[in-house]
Amino acid sequence: MKHKNNQALFDYWNAIRAGRPAPRRSEIEPGDIRRILPYVFILERKDRDTYRFRLAGTGLCSTYGMEFRGHNMLSMWSGDCAENLKEALDDVAANATVSVVEYTAATNDGREVTFEMILLPLAHEDGSMTRVLGAAVPVDQFAWIGDHLLARQWIDRLRRLDPERMPRAPRPAEVVARRILAERPPVAIASIASHASRKPPLRSERSYLRLVKTTTAAREDRG
Repeated sequence: MKHKNNQALFDYWNAIRAGRPAPRRSEIEPGDIRRILPYVFILERKDRDTYRFRLAGTGLCSTYGMEFRGHNMLSMWSGDCAENLKEALDDVAANATVSVVEYTAATNDGREVTFEMILLPLAHEDGSMTRVLGAAVPVDQFAWIGDHLLARQWIDRLRRLDPERMPRAPRPAEVVARRILAERPPVAIASIASHASRKPPLRSERSYLRLVKTTTAAREDRG
């Protein structure tokens, strides 16, 4: 994944699923992903030709200049792109795979913007895999995005990934440790073994006490 928002969503999804094929819808806490929530969406699978938006973030709606709720995602694509995305969504729902889609959207006046989209399986409360958790983020941050209608789009690259083989996010303690090492490299010090191997000072070097008698003390002894 190229975009940090999609990586963050994957890491969150991967953590809460806890080794299961997918987490349940009720386990998704919007507050936990509030930083990336504007571009997050949830799809509901009605049938193979219909994946409706149950919700869509405000950032995504503003980018496209439309309200997504209730719309069929597949209707936004045409030709081979629609068929390829349909197969990817079916694979996400049926086999709990992860799909990453890189695509380009264009306006009627020829402006183009690149997006990256991630699709993650999400279980319904009865355990059926009828939901898809996703995010679509513009890779290019052009000033005109949101002011010009995106009229058409096409897929540039589509990857299906096995979540069990994807890199896991490091634990917080590991992150802190890596940051400390990066900011302050360890200083080399003498090892304990080197201290233990040092030889004791020679006898002639050792300090000692010597008793010195004064003349007065000697006379007192004779008296």
